[in-house]
Formats: sequence, structure tokens, C-alpha cells
Amino acid sequence: MSRPAPAPPHVSAAALVCLALTALALGPARAAADVTGVVITSCVEVLGGRSFGEVGAYEKCVGKIHFALDPAAARNRVIVDLDKAPVNADGLVEFSSDIWVLRPKDPSRGNGVLFFDVINRGNKLLLGRFNFAAGAVDPTTEAEFGDGFLMREGYTLVAVGWEPTPNTRALSLYPPVATDGGRPITGEVTNWFIPLEPSRSFDLTSSYWTGFEEYPPLRLDDPSYRLTERLGYHGEERVIPRESWEFGRMMNGSMVQDPSQLYLWTGFRPGYTYQLTYESSNPQVIGVGFAAIRDAAAYFKFDPNAEVRGEYAYAYGVSQTGRYLRQLIHEGFTVDETGERRALDGVFVHAGGSSLGPFNTRFGHPNDGGFHSQTKFPIRYTETEDPATGRMEGLGSRIPEGLEPKVVLYETSSEYWDRGRVAALNHTTIDGREDVDLAENVRFYVMASIPHSNGSLPPVAVWDQQERRNPIDVRPSMRALLVGLDRWVREDLPPPPSRHPTFAAGTLIERSELRFPEIPGVQWPYHVPGGYRSDLPGELTDNPLPFLVSDVDTDGNEVDGVVLPEVRVPLGTYTGWAFRSEKAGAPGEIIMMVGSYVPFARTEAERSAWGDPRATVEDRYDGRGDFLVQYESAARELVADGYLLAEDLPQLLDNAGMHWDWLMVQPVDALWP
Repeated sequence: MSRPAPAPPHVSAAALVCLALTALALGPARAAADVTGVVITSCVEVLGGRSFGEVGAYEKCVGKIHFALDPAAARNRVIVDLDKAPVNADGLVEFSSDIWVLRPKDPSRGNGVLFFDVINRGNKLLLGRFNFAAGAVDPTTEAEFGDGFLMREGYTLVAVGWEPTPNTRALSLYPPVATDGGRPITGEVTNWFIPLEPSRSFDLTSSYWTGFEEYPPLRLDDPSYRLTERLGYHGEERVIPRESWEFGRMMNGSMVQDPSQLYLWTGFRPGYTYQLTYESSNPQVIGVGFAAIRDAAAYFKFDPNAEVRGEYAYAYGVSQTGRYLRQLIHEGFTVDETGERRALDGVFVHAGGSSLGPFNTRFGHPNDGGFHSQTKFPIRYTETEDPATGRMEGLGSRIPEGLEPKVVLYETSSEYWDRGRVAALNHTTIDGREDVDLAENVRFYVMASIPHSNGSLPPVAVWDQQERRNPIDVRPSMRALLVGLDRWVREDLPPPPSRHPTFAAGTLIERSELRFPEIPGVQWPYHVPGGYRSDLPGELTDNPLPFLVSDVDTDGNEVDGVVLPEVRVPLGTYTGWAFRSEKAGAPGEIIMMVGSYVPFARTEAERSAWGDPRATVEDRYDGRGDFLVQYESAARELVADGYLLAEDLPQLLDNAGMHWDWLMVQPVDALWP
């Protein structure tokens, strides 16, 4: 084959570049698993050759991976518009992706597992989530590699571009463009945004407005284009007159047309949801991103000449990419193109809720902030009947028997409260009336009272929400459950049992039955709307879903799921939701993906002055030492059950002590309303 062979550790980065360019010049040869070539353009030692335990040194490699798909193959036909993509002389659809690899310099000392980092809006995830590392597009420093947990365990980390990311440094997918027999395809594009502050202009390329750079409007002054406004996600929609807005910006007192800017003469209101619909052209075949991960995993596992090798392959994604992995399972891409071999052995889905997404649609924009990713059937892995349509289907319907991946569904309280995630339906009937058993290859864990986004100490007050941010760091539990998944796959040892609220235990209840402590000045989510199905005809509000959440104790903390030590031995009330502040606008609306923290009064005098019904810190603990003893006892119980690792106990205790010390020195007026 015309690919460069894997280089020994002593080969320089410059030599690797030379090898790669030579391979590219010769042209890629047909390889297994629809990978036609891998071009590694550079490899560098990590942290100057630092050794990670018994695994030794690591190297970081970057390059491109090339693919060719048969549009007629049964397991490829699910890719939308693949049949409309251009083909080469062999009738195959070609595309490529950027690739990033972090691997042991001596592969024989690794654990044989390829861990696919399904990047989220250009952000690599694995090092930050499992190594406690600082985020980085190109990790280079010690802080950006964290404490080395994944490296000490011997994983090979692989990131393959699965989505187009124009004009960024992120790994990208380079998909083909669909045409109608060579003629351009046009169609409707819809997206949404929520301004954070009053303004007449909005940058359509800013965060969570995505897909715009790929799909600009065909005509800037088309009168048929539509802009609407509503309070919250499901408030009554108002059409904004076309003459009130335009694509453009003010320059020197004059309006200049600009397809990247939306200008509203009456001004955008913070906290309101705006939805823009317009016409664009040249849809990218973004569903090939599923094949990129499938075929890279299969190639690296099964081709003995592959540039990267592994015996097993896992994938991790969170939020956007958690939904993506749910859909990857549903579309059947954990199995190779032949349908006879397992491409992915394990899938760690973090905060995917009950959602799928716009990852395989015409004019889809996979970076969408969640509006297009609401609950759709099917929800559970096992086949069930859709009561609305009578259809029988499950997430695993396209996975042949005996090739099922091991699946960890790791959720937070936010996924029960967010209108588009409705996580409880993963373990109940779709009508929300009964508990159901999970598939044998699935485990479901919900982190009680934890928000979608990871917390950190100290608990900060932020301008856009009413209470302080929930400070709980869930990453130690993720490390433990990864160890459980790994043993499940490689040693066939059962992972920790699923933990989530249930009807049988009396801990899963209708939102309307929930009762929080009456704390003066604290708003509780008694009125927020629940989730809706987005895959049925009509408005979303025509298709409501059960609103099921965990019950709470007298402090307002959730009582079931994986109850971490911070919640079992609390210094306040922790939630998986938060209300917008007055400054951010729409203070009756919940902010997506964040949580709240309401600290306890420290003394009886503070409690009485505030009117707080919750017990005080001094009533609960006989000082700092007693608090830490109780905290450690709760943590050790979770270690024994497999939900935390013993090696993380010292850091957990340090954080608990830091939280106590912070709380004890805060001025009263800085803590409570």
C-alpha cells in the first residue's frame, strides 16, 4: 500500500512529514473498511518524553484520513443524500477528515483500546473530562494534558473530524456536496438564537448560531424569509415584519448588507428566542461523519497495516456529541460496513438525554445548540412500540444480534429538566407510567442534583443567573464508570449497576408533585414547561411528554441516582437547573445546561434572619473535621460500589475542605438574597 508505515519512536517529525507527503503524492491505495489512506503530517513527543506510569512516553500525531463509500451498500444507504454525491471512477463517494492521535510511543505497553474523542463544536473532550485537564484545541502544556489518567491506563486517543468546522483550528470533516444530477439543490434552512443583552444587531456566526457559514442566504433582501420571536422555547410565536429586519450592519450611520449579521430596527430582547428561516443551496452530505468514525475504528482494529492499531474501540461524547452517539447507534454505525464485525465495542454517552439531532439531514447543521435535537422516537435501545405511530423500533434495531456495543448512558439532573432531553424516558414507558428494564448491554446512571455542565470551586455568582453556579465536579465519577465500561468490554465483568430514580422506589415523580423548601428569595421551577416530541406533525406543544424528575429531600436535593458525597453530605442545595437573572432578561425562564447552588445558613442567627427552613451548617456538623469525616464515609461507600475511584479520594477531600473554608469566610450579604 502507498501509506507510510508506522514510524519507530526515534523517527523525527520532519521525517514523518516527508513520508506523509510522499504517500500523498503517490496517491492512496484501496484499504480495508473503506479507508483509502492515512496521511500523518507530524508526530511530536508529549511533554518532552515524560513517562506515564508503566505505559511510558506518549506522542501526538496529526494528519488526514481519506474514505471512499459505496452508496449502494446496505449499511450506507441510511446516509441522507449519499446517492446524490459525486462519485469517482469506481462509483464510490470520496471524502476526508482531519485526524488527531495521542498514543503510547511503544504500543505494546498500551491497553489495546482506541478511545474515540467525538469532538464537541471543535473541542476535544477526553483529556478535560477524564484527565482533569484544561481545554485546548492543540494540547501542549502539562495543564492541557492534566493528571495523565488516560495515559497511565494505556489508552490511544483518536479524534476524527465528523462535522464541518470552517474557519477554525478544530478538526474538520470535508464532506461531499449533494446535487440534483449536477444541478445545485436549494432548500430551507432554519436556526435559532437567544440574545444575552439588548442590541439591534446579532452576529449569525456567533456561539450556538451554527451552520450559517456553510449555508448563507441566497438573496439578502428576499421578502419571503421569516424571523419570529417568542418568550422561552415554547412561548407564543410572533412573526416580526420583514421590513423591520435585514441582513446587514450599520457603518457610519448607513446600513451595509452583510450576510453574517442580522439587524433588527426595534432591537433584540435578551432571553427571547428568535428563529430565522431562509433559503440556501448546496447541502453537504454531513451523514458521512458517522461513516468516518465507523470506518476509522474498523480500519484501525482490523487492518494489520494500519497506521494506528488497537484491539478494541470506545467512543465518548457529551451533550451535542452525546446526542450524536445515540444517533450513531440508531443508524447502525457501531458495526462495520459488512455488518459482520463490531467497529465500536463501547459507547460512553454523556448528557444525551432522549434526543437525536440534525446529524444526518439535508441542510443539517450539527452544531445547533439543541433546538433541533429534541426528543424523537426511538428512545430506548430495545425495540418498543411508538404509541403515536404504531412503529416498532429501538436505538439498537440496526445492530445485528451478537454485535451489540456496551453502552453507558451517563446523565445529569439537567437532562430531566431540559425541555429537549426528557431523560426519564430512557427507563420508563413512553407514556411515563411504568418503570422498564434496560437492555442487557446498557447501563444508565444519573448524577443526582448535578447540572449538564461541570462545576468548579468556589461556587461563583454569575451575572446571567439568579443563584450561584452549582460547583460539583462530576469527573471523578466519570473516571470510575469508564473503568467499569473497560472491564465490561475487555474482561466481561459487570459494571456498577444502573442508578436512577424509579416509580418502584417512589423516587421518580411527576414534576407537579415536587415540593422544595420555602426559602425566601429563591425561585423554584414549579411552572417551567416539560418536553415535547419534535418528530410528530403540528406544533411542539401539540405533542407533550411526561415531565418526570427525581424527588427531593427537605433541603431540595435529589434523593436517587448516583448521589455524590457533595449531595449526601451537603453544604447547600444543589440543582440541575437555574433561572435567568433580571439582567439577562426573561427571569421566569430556565437557562439551558447550568445548575444552581443555594448555601445553607451557617448559624441559627443567620437562619432566623433569612427565614430559611433548612437546617444550619452548625446543626449538621460538629465543625470542619466532622464534616470531612462524614464526607469521606459517603465517598468510600461509592468507591466500594464502583462509582468513584480510591485514587481520587485525596483530591475529593481537598475540594470538600476548600468548599467548607470558602463558605465559612463569606460575608452574609454575599451569600443570600
